[in-house]
Amino acid sequence: MPTRPARWAWATEPTLQRRGVTHSAQALSGRFVQGPIAPTLLRFALPLLLTNFLHAVSGTWGAIWVGQVLGPDALSAVVTANVILYMLMGAVMGIGTAAGVAIGQSLGGGDLAAVKRVVGSAVAFVVGFSLLVAAGGWLLAPALVDGMGTPAAARAYNITHLRFTCLAMPSIFTYLVMMMMMRAAGDAHTPFKFTLLWIGLSMVLAPLLLTGWGGLPRLGIAALGVANLLANGLALCGLLLYIHLKRSPIALHGEDLRHLRPEPVLLGLLVRRGVPMALETLVVQGAYFTLLAMVNRHGAATAAAYAGAAQLWAYVQMPANAVAASMSAMAAMNIGAGHWPRVEQIAWRGCGLSFVISVASTLLMYALGDAPLRLFIPAGGEVLALAWHINLLALWGWIALSASMGLFAIMRANGAMLPPMLIFGVTMWALRVPFAEWLSPALGADAIWWSFPFGSVGAALIAVLYYRWGGWRQHQPMLASIEIPADEVHVGE
Repeated sequence: MPTRPARWAWATEPTLQRRGVTHSAQALSGRFVQGPIAPTLLRFALPLLLTNFLHAVSGTWGAIWVGQVLGPDALSAVVTANVILYMLMGAVMGIGTAAGVAIGQSLGGGDLAAVKRVVGSAVAFVVGFSLLVAAGGWLLAPALVDGMGTPAAARAYNITHLRFTCLAMPSIFTYLVMMMMMRAAGDAHTPFKFTLLWIGLSMVLAPLLLTGWGGLPRLGIAALGVANLLANGLALCGLLLYIHLKRSPIALHGEDLRHLRPEPVLLGLLVRRGVPMALETLVVQGAYFTLLAMVNRHGAATAAAYAGAAQLWAYVQMPANAVAASMSAMAAMNIGAGHWPRVEQIAWRGCGLSFVISVASTLLMYALGDAPLRLFIPAGGEVLALAWHINLLALWGWIALSASMGLFAIMRANGAMLPPMLIFGVTMWALRVPFAEWLSPALGADAIWWSFPFGSVGAALIAVLYYRWGGWRQHQPMLASIEIPADEVHVGE
């Protein structure tokens, strides 16, 4: 296994205190580099799994109200906005991932000074970028909706929902990056508490504003975006206050605030490492964008059925995402500490956990039949039958994705951001999209549904091969090329 410079060896308690590392930060990182692997992964993954579950429930809740109040044509607006939202989120998630890896490695190496600088640069970037994205999304919403070949009956709904979703982006993007950095520092419980506030409040506000209950303004489809903006804005303010008062390892106090004016070299490093993750999101969501355009060619009923079926996919993907995030945080700290045999154990035990949970959730979804779909497809008939048919063909493919997500998380924990993006690029654009396009004459819309498991299995196979024989282990620590004084003392600490 590769060796690491001496400054990345696990620091003793006096060294940690000299570098400004608080006892809470030491306890968090110590648990990740010394505690039992599987129980720690599960404890860390559970809050994130519940967070993802809450997000999925919130999306389902909004879709139920939209489908019941405004009809199936409005339901397609929810899917369209989500595809574009996740596509635009790519750059933010890239910076968040890169910052999280740097924070995890720095805490594992006992260097809190590096953590503070990374946090300042990441926050400055995400705030500026999200404001530009929100403004551009509002202006370009009609062109984006038309470019997807949206049926005429759903066009107005799509434009309105997309525009108000864009208004919420600055708050949401900043909140997401703050959560990613907190998890990288080993704290998954605090983000869950504030996400519970965000989701709970948005679930209350959305139907009230959608229907105009109790004299409130009846906003229609715009209610989802407005509710998200209000609820997330409150959660973000609460999270920032909590981080400040509790002196979290990622908190900026006193002179630490100067890091909000990012150093060009450090920001450039984060952007360069974040670009592959951003491109990965663009590649993946771009493929979904293309597939959604194919779905729309089959008419309004197929588009509505796909929108309903896709609402359930998030529940099957949640375990893989939660466990992968836990694996990345734990692996980054162990890489910073130089514990490579432990990194290998994290990879395989984490993938095993993710696989078992993904199988169980998929089987549960199949056992429930079309009952969940009836929540937001009240009319039944052709749309409901087609949505159930889509899930029969496509749902199981997300099990294979659990292996890919886990192994990619380990690679990214060592700063290897490019290989996962290239693998997804190949499986999306060389396997999934051509499969759907070329077999459509023979299979019709079924070619689209079969393309999902086909691409997922292909990604899993390539991920296993690259993890075993690829060169991702040879990457240097993320901040190895950045000069950061190890003994810097922070006034805020």
